[in-house]
Amino acid sequence: MSDESFPKADLPLAPRAVVAIGGSAGALDGFERFFLGLPPGGGMAYVVVSHLSPEGTSLMPDLLRRCTPLPVQTVEDGVEVQADQVYMIPSNRSLGILNGRLLLDDLEQARGHTIDLFLSALAADQGEHAVAVILSGMGNDGTEGAHEIKKRRGLLLVQSPDSADYPAMPQSAVETGLADGVWSPEELAPRLYQMVTHEPLLQLSRSAQDSPFLHKILLLVRTQTGLDFTRYKATTLLRRIDRRMKGLHLDSLATYHQYLQRHTDEVVALMEDFTINVTSFFRDPEAFESLRAQLRPTIASRDRDAPPLRAWVVGCSTGEEAYSLAILLRELQEGTAGPPAQVFATDIDQRAIDRARHGEYPLSIEQQLSPDLLRRYFTRQGDTYTVIPSLRESVVFAVHDTFNDPPFTRLDLLSCRNMMIYLNTDLQKEILSVFHYALLPGGLLFLGASETIGLQEERFRSVDARWKLYRRGDAPATAVGGLSVQTHDPMSRLASWAGRRPAARMNLSLHAQQALLNTFTPPAVVVTISGEVQYVSGRTGRHLELAPGLNNTNNVLDMTRDGLRYELAATLRRAAQEKREFTLRDDRQPSGGGGYVTTDIIVQPFSHPDVEGLLLVVFVDHQSAEAPVRSVEHFDEARALQREMQALRAALQANREQTLITDEEFRTTNEEYLTTIEELKSTNEELMTSKEELQSVNEELVSTNTSHQQTIFELAQANDDMTNLLDSAGIATLFLGSDLRIKRFTPGVTALINLIPSDIGRHISDINLKLRDAALDRLVREALLTLSPVELPLQSTDGHWFLTRISPYRTAQNHIEGAVVAFTNIDAIRALEEQVTRYRDYADALLERSPSPMLVFDDDLRIQAANRALYDLMGLVPDSAVGERLPDLGDRQLDQWRLRDGLDALVLADTPLRDLVLDFVTPERRVRKLKAEAWSIVTEHTPALHVLQLEDVTPLMDSVEQQGAEFTGQAGDVSDMNNA
Repeated sequence: MSDESFPKADLPLAPRAVVAIGGSAGALDGFERFFLGLPPGGGMAYVVVSHLSPEGTSLMPDLLRRCTPLPVQTVEDGVEVQADQVYMIPSNRSLGILNGRLLLDDLEQARGHTIDLFLSALAADQGEHAVAVILSGMGNDGTEGAHEIKKRRGLLLVQSPDSADYPAMPQSAVETGLADGVWSPEELAPRLYQMVTHEPLLQLSRSAQDSPFLHKILLLVRTQTGLDFTRYKATTLLRRIDRRMKGLHLDSLATYHQYLQRHTDEVVALMEDFTINVTSFFRDPEAFESLRAQLRPTIASRDRDAPPLRAWVVGCSTGEEAYSLAILLRELQEGTAGPPAQVFATDIDQRAIDRARHGEYPLSIEQQLSPDLLRRYFTRQGDTYTVIPSLRESVVFAVHDTFNDPPFTRLDLLSCRNMMIYLNTDLQKEILSVFHYALLPGGLLFLGASETIGLQEERFRSVDARWKLYRRGDAPATAVGGLSVQTHDPMSRLASWAGRRPAARMNLSLHAQQALLNTFTPPAVVVTISGEVQYVSGRTGRHLELAPGLNNTNNVLDMTRDGLRYELAATLRRAAQEKREFTLRDDRQPSGGGGYVTTDIIVQPFSHPDVEGLLLVVFVDHQSAEAPVRSVEHFDEARALQREMQALRAALQANREQTLITDEEFRTTNEEYLTTIEELKSTNEELMTSKEELQSVNEELVSTNTSHQQTIFELAQANDDMTNLLDSAGIATLFLGSDLRIKRFTPGVTALINLIPSDIGRHISDINLKLRDAALDRLVREALLTLSPVELPLQSTDGHWFLTRISPYRTAQNHIEGAVVAFTNIDAIRALEEQVTRYRDYADALLERSPSPMLVFDDDLRIQAANRALYDLMGLVPDSAVGERLPDLGDRQLDQWRLRDGLDALVLADTPLRDLVLDFVTPERRVRKLKAEAWSIVTEHTPALHVLQLEDVTPLMDSVEQQGAEFTGQAGDVSDMNNA
């Protein structure tokens, strides 16, 4: 068939999104439910990446074809993804993608994480047009790839774990907190269709950015979470809000604002969507190698007395980058004399910080870290890797708002990667100013690959332009805008302010507050329960002084005069335990003029929403009086000894009471431990029993799996046998469902029906048939209605003949699930039939033209054909004579025994019948003389036939008889004459 008979194919359509669907091949139910719920169209390409056995041929493509009308094909190396196509990964290969082309590789490249490998490649190739769908499966494959998808602003959808046959894989993806939706498989498909195909609800225009409802939403987030996103890029915020609105089927910012007011959990979810926690160990390894090269001389030059190297990781997320930096610093410090480095890691997301503090990560980090680093810095516990204690203790994690909270200072290294890309230009400038203030001169600033310092060359000079590594210049540090640059300590939040004010007004306010504090407010300190000073207000030199000796104490108990240490310590403990105010009255302190000053020391709990466990100590002076120095010193010394004795007694009593309470608690705890031990013993016995049962179940599962593998092998072999049988038989076969939709066909069918693989699932009436006068759908319905085969010859439009047989499709349970239409070419048979008909017509014509009565009979002496002369002679009806035996012609035939003997000799011995004269009575009762001759017609490929020819010799015989009579008379006369 020429190429002109096919329509010209359109250029392939680029998909609007490439959807990677990951799951376990053993949980086929999730794939089926997903594709069954997928709306038609959409313009997306679907790549199915499942955990397949590396041996044998996968049956998943055939199984998926039952669930979707989209074409399903196994990936071939280098194939370009097209819209509305389903691509299936081969069973023994790993998969990647570059420039929209799927690339196959060895299975070992995936290291057991085929889904992670493809998702990472998909995120890098398609960016925000990449979609990941995580379905049922075992392990945590796909979790690391999900991070990469979200890092590139892609879409992540996850099957709800409670609807999964194997919930481990979707549960791991859900725990990342990055999923854009968690639904059942049949709901995932329409949600995906809606998110990808629908136009954005919020156009990124100036009107949308200035919408009052956007500001109301951000105010609601700040009120509930304490985080201010007003200075983030409006386009980024609107894109995140738009995605949340699509998932909730809301169509405007106003309705979404109302929804947030009614559902506080959605506010938290929106905040988490704003703070995208996407990170990994040693992200961009070449960047870390560049950082290593810059840090090596700095660390090598530090001696034992040098201060420890300080590093701050801003926006640390779940801690991977902070631990990566700590590992890098530890490796650089091996063999050096300098003190261990201090790494501070902060983020505004409390949940991410909690995960970072635990230091537990999935097995997928094996793809990010070398086996040596895993062995040295992690311990495997089940399905997780845990950071070793020494590495964990080297990193301090804290919840910290980079924009409002005071920064860490005196830093040698500051890492802020991929956070500033979400901020507007003004806030970026202010953040860089804070970073400049926090770094020591010559300190390193480590930014993300997509970030830059802008017009800050006077503050930072580039060290590595490609990997955004900068060194702080010597320019003096200044504060910019409203960002705080105070030293970081727990009391720094007291100086934070709500809202943004002009810089001049803010400075005036600070100066006024400071003047009031110094002039009219009594001196005070904020301390912990152990006395460590956290904040100092006013001039406390009258009441506190540093103790002599080599020390850097910062404890109020060591700096208190007149032996108040024990009394003040007891008061601090009582105020902390009882949560109320206590006052030490009439404490006399020496004055500068030789007299004394009476002071009340007030201790009260310090309550603030951002800090806990602190106490406020206020020194209130009452009056001064003149007295001899000696009496003052004597009085003060005795009073101090008395107070110290009282404090010691109180402390001893408190310690005794605390000891009794502790003993009772220990006794109760010991009893609980004993009970717990018994319960654990019982539980251990139950676990041992369960282990044995699980071993038995595992053996059964192995046996069942082996049986299933054998069954699958036999089914695959049977399928191959059936395919080869149908192809070799040359019979064009078409399989239809009960709804007359095409299920399968053999290649030979294309000669009669214009079919291509994508036509599977279409109705047979929608297909152009190359048959004349054939209503195939009507014939199939007739076969399904009668449950009986329908067989008839049909001619194609190009003149060929086919024997068409339509049979119901019966399952092993005797259910009718469609029909099988078989087309067998009968051109040769039709040609033979026509030839036989033609030759028969020739024979009949020759037989009819013979003047003598003739007939053709077979070995059973049955008449096969005769001419009109014979029928007229014997007075027979043609239709009734054909098939009759010659001996059964009735009493009209004379000497039938002689004729029978002659014909038997002809049939059995092939002896021709010659010159047999028979008497025959005509219908008019006249006796006729018939000469019979018979001979055989024998061919190589047909049964023997015999011809009987009758000739009326009555006149001849009468003439012979008359001549004989006359001769007899003459002979008699001669005899008489001789006798005479």
